[in-house]
Amino acid sequence: MYGEYKRNWSTDEVWMNPAVHENYPEWKKARDRRKKFKPSEVTFLNQHGDRFSKDGDGKVTLFRYRDIETLYSISYDERGDVSSISSSAGWTWTRLDAGASRGWLIRNYFDAWQVEERECGEVLVDEEGIKCTAGSVAILGLPERPGSN
Repeated sequence: MYGEYKRNWSTDEVWMNPAVHENYPEWKKARDRRKKFKPSEVTFLNQHGDRFSKDGDGKVTLFRYRDIETLYSISYDERGDVSSISSSAGWTWTRLDAGASRGWLIRNYFDAWQVEERECGEVLVDEEGIKCTAGSVAILGLPERPGSN
């Protein structure tokens, strides 16, 4: 088989040889992916063994705690505040800014509830994980590192 491939490769009509060009589209796609390397595709590891990715602005866009198989995807608004979080387990957290009902809407496939902003404060995401400025992230149903109060 290799001998036939080598023989076909050495022909003058290489441009017509399917053995030479059969993998070209896949190779080209892989090359283009390498050329379009983005900082958000880089995965970092923090001191706790958690994995996270950052975008070009240095904001954490993906976070995975070491002991939890769930991946959290974070979106930001134009001011740079966390606007939503989605998990690979099917949960979504959406920030609500509708006048008096400021807070977070938490949904999964079967349930939905709302947490007011005064109960959790602002939600922040950094290299150490997802945090709340007031209270605990547990009130939102987000994971909390043991011993981090």
